[in-house]
Amino acid sequence: MKPEDLIDKILEEFYSQYNVTFQAHTNKSLLLARYFNFRLKLIPKKPRKIQISKESIANIYLTELKNDILKLFEKIEKGIDINPYQSKRSFNADYHDMLFNDWGIHHLHLSNEKKNINDYFHKRTGPLIFIKFQGNYAYIIDVKKHNDKNVWSNTELLRIIKNNWEFLIEPYKVGNHKWFPEMDDNEIGIMRNKGYTFPVNIDGNAYLLLGDGYSCSGDNMSANFLADEVYRWIGKNLDLFEENPKKFKRLLCQKMDWEII
Repeated sequence: MKPEDLIDKILEEFYSQYNVTFQAHTNKSLLLARYFNFRLKLIPKKPRKIQISKESIANIYLTELKNDILKLFEKIEKGIDINPYQSKRSFNADYHDMLFNDWGIHHLHLSNEKKNINDYFHKRTGPLIFIKFQGNYAYIIDVKKHNDKNVWSNTELLRIIKNNWEFLIEPYKVGNHKWFPEMDDNEIGIMRNKGYTFPVNIDGNAYLLLGDGYSCSGDNMSANFLADEVYRWIGKNLDLFEENPKKFKRLLCQKMDWEII
């Protein structure tokens, strides 16, 4: 067995735990990037404090799904797994969530019900809640409808973050908006689909790589960086692979930030 073959085995073991669908790419670097792309979007189970934007309060308390939202908040505060609120497509390693990759924002469905009792995911809902997870906090940005125009490239989401928690986007400010072309929400969506990484203008300032950005393959750029780091580690430890394959696998899993059960 070669180290490259071991990557296949490790990823198959990991994906089986979460019932993630994936393609067996011959390009192992791409395979690793897709793995980290999934890991970045997976919401770790840990208690978080909730911060609610002033713009979202009315949308939360006036929706018919108010009780579902409050139940979701309770789970977030207790550190209960909230990944079942994500889209099913999120558990396809080859799916690219451009909103997350570009701006680092999660969107969750709101129902607490499941179609079948043994389902992992909750039922999909028309309204979605948009959240920024960072550190020990969950920043509740807003509730918007799934079919709203340009909902995935709606710069109002960033404006709300700026108005409520400017420190979250301040590190990504790259200059005055006059230095960069002004684009509306529709044009931002078009540029994303074409694979371009670009600054977005919000109230006189331009911001770039809010969610680390995405490569031409659609993967999060941090996912590509992490994949390259793993490959470099493998190259430096080929002797260990020959001498002690079990230890090599254990350390490789640690490098990939998960433990074999």
